[in-house]
Amino acid sequence: MSAPFPRAAAASVPAESTQGKVPSPPSPAAPRCFHCGERNPEPTAWHAELSGETRYFCCAGCLGIARTIHGAGLDAFYERRTEAADRPLPGRDGDDEWSHWDAVAAQEGLVRAAEGGKRELSLLLEGIHCGACVWLIESWLARQPGVALASVNFATRRARLVWDPAQCRLSDLLRTIAAIGYRAFPYDPARREALAQRESRSLLLRLAVAVLAMMQVMMFAVPTYVTVDGIEPAHRQLLEWASLTLTLPALVYSAAPFFAGAWRDLRLRRPGMDVPIALGLGAAFAGSAWATFTGTGAVYYDSVTMFIALLLCARYVELVARRRAGDAVERVARARPATAERLMAWPDNNAVESVGAASLAVGEHVLVRPGGTVPADGDVVEGQGSVEEAILTGEAQPRAKAPGNTVLAGSVVRDGALVVRVSAAGETTRLAAIERLAERAASERPRVARVADRIAGWFVGTLLVLAALTAVIWWQLDSSRVLAVTFAVLVVSCPCALSLATPAALAAAAGALSRRQVVIVRGDALETLSRVTHVVFDKTGTLTTGRVALLDVLLPGSATRGEALALAAALESRSEHPVARAFRDAVANRSSLPAVADIAIHPGNGVEGTIAGRRVRIGRPAFAGALSGRPLPEGIEAVGPGRTRVALGDADGFIALFGLGDALRPGAAALVARLKSAGIKPVLLSGDGASTVAAAAQSLGIAEARGDAQPDAKREAIARMQVAGAVVAMVGDGINDAPSLAQAQVSVSLGSATPLAQWTADVVVLSDELPRIADAIVHARRTFRVVRQNLAWAFAYNVIAIPAAAFGHITPLVAALGMSISSLFVVGNAMRVARLREARERS
Repeated sequence: MSAPFPRAAAASVPAESTQGKVPSPPSPAAPRCFHCGERNPEPTAWHAELSGETRYFCCAGCLGIARTIHGAGLDAFYERRTEAADRPLPGRDGDDEWSHWDAVAAQEGLVRAAEGGKRELSLLLEGIHCGACVWLIESWLARQPGVALASVNFATRRARLVWDPAQCRLSDLLRTIAAIGYRAFPYDPARREALAQRESRSLLLRLAVAVLAMMQVMMFAVPTYVTVDGIEPAHRQLLEWASLTLTLPALVYSAAPFFAGAWRDLRLRRPGMDVPIALGLGAAFAGSAWATFTGTGAVYYDSVTMFIALLLCARYVELVARRRAGDAVERVARARPATAERLMAWPDNNAVESVGAASLAVGEHVLVRPGGTVPADGDVVEGQGSVEEAILTGEAQPRAKAPGNTVLAGSVVRDGALVVRVSAAGETTRLAAIERLAERAASERPRVARVADRIAGWFVGTLLVLAALTAVIWWQLDSSRVLAVTFAVLVVSCPCALSLATPAALAAAAGALSRRQVVIVRGDALETLSRVTHVVFDKTGTLTTGRVALLDVLLPGSATRGEALALAAALESRSEHPVARAFRDAVANRSSLPAVADIAIHPGNGVEGTIAGRRVRIGRPAFAGALSGRPLPEGIEAVGPGRTRVALGDADGFIALFGLGDALRPGAAALVARLKSAGIKPVLLSGDGASTVAAAAQSLGIAEARGDAQPDAKREAIARMQVAGAVVAMVGDGINDAPSLAQAQVSVSLGSATPLAQWTADVVVLSDELPRIADAIVHARRTFRVVRQNLAWAFAYNVIAIPAAAFGHITPLVAALGMSISSLFVVGNAMRVARLREARERS
């Protein structure tokens, strides 16, 4: 597929070009297919008249694709592409090839519902090689009736497609993609992994050829460097011819991506780092070959092969870093179970059938065996076991699950068998929501990377002008050194920190955070996090659990804590009120609760009943104290402010006083402490009562807090901070937090937040562990320190190296070594952020 291919003239297809297969004599000027670059058969039977020129093709498939592209007015594809297109595979009948996807994709839950009755699907594309392929597919699909959105991610080979099922079917769109020479399938992690391995193998093979050539050519060059009297002309010529022969494979095969990239950049008038590389390699090889043929002048085969090998090594490091950064998306996708064991008539019998996990319906029951993956979100109704939820929460320690507990799709049952009642399946599960967030994150491109690319373009343009001036000046000074000095100038420059190491650092950081269950959804969020000065928190559900819990116990009498809790839980055993559940949750052994008779519920006051022959009340302090007629005991202020006070009493007096409230999340205090130590000001804005908010702020050490704040008031408070120069991060979890999340420069949501809050947020912490918010901020700062180091290194290196090369003080070999080592340095420095430093402070 690396065969040369011609360029098309932009024009419409004339009428005579649509008549099909017309025999014609073979054309000596077109031995290869205009579309795919394969060798044409003889005689060349497939051809078409395009813009007054006859284009020849290897088969009817390539002819049909070329007509489709030209008929759609997308001729620029042949101008922009950097590689020949894939040859169409022998197609099967349309009904067999594509039609079955209409039913299969819907049955397996691959198609998601979108706004306005539309449908959404992720596709895996085969056959894309460059940006021109992305442009062609997006442009072609956008012209199809019913297509609302077509977005292609070149790095992951994934396409996001949104269409109106009333105007077109999925199979129609898949055929449409096939009509222009590509193959698309509903996303499959296994197929994606095969494509990634193919790309890695290709780069490794190119690197291996370059390294072997470098080693051999360097061996031939050693006598030149070590001898004092020189080498015999005959021996020198033999070594040069051998070096030429060994350099050719490295130049033609290993360095092909550099030349293809340079040709693409020049055609698009957007010079990139491949341009000086290709010019330097081409000029050095051409000059060396001329010296070899004529027998006069210096040769630089060793510099050429070493430069190619070291550059490919740097690119392989970058590829590994990019794949690691994308592992978050692929890992979540691989965790999605494909099948499930559905219980056909549970609980009457345990007969099971194997079905697609996405086809499960709410209310159905599934059996999950030991070692199996939970196929859907649901509640355990039978069995006990340990379930690992690492893919969802990052917590590797399995959690015990029993009837009444919730399990999530993608979790792994390590021991025990569970019967689960399905509450969400397919695209409605939490795992599917996480995958959509990860996909959205992968498609974003940070502003700093876009700026770096623009600066790199200006840098390369300036370098080319400088190289040309250097060549002209040295032609006047010493024409024998023109090639060596110009090659050194072109090679020694290092725009990698701008066009390679900056995005590599950002991708490595995002990958490190994703492995800690922190998803950077918006591309610019990491940069903004590094500049945050204020973090604004909502209280309920963010800093607190959002559930009523027992926080304080005051014992004025002789009863122990356990006895008081047992009496309270027994009285509340038949109630589903949140306060009742808090008492039951506080008792370790619910089976040993005392029996209660004559239970009476007094709405608005509490509950009373008879336990062991005595009448006991629980509820408001005045209600409980009415049995004895005694006043509240001293020390009631020990029940913390902002708490709900509940009293337990009998005819002898008060047994216990309880303080209930919204418990702080584990790690909340540690998060606030870490933010303050990093120089970031925490702020608490909540719609809860002012006294409750003040109590929570005091316990956490937050100096600035405000209660009774409505959604608009929260947004206005953040806006005032921003006017004063603050960079604000907002952490919230509910629908009422959406305006504040949108107002803040960067918004953070927890995994337990509402879908709207997650979709509005720029950063999502999947595990609900608050200290990971501090991890993200600290890691963002560290990432941009590394970016600044790379930029400083690149600036200092180029300021010293380019003038030194222009003045002739650097040989081509040293220039190749310097540029390659510099590239490896900045990439290696960027990879330091691929590992997230563990926080010392954990709650």
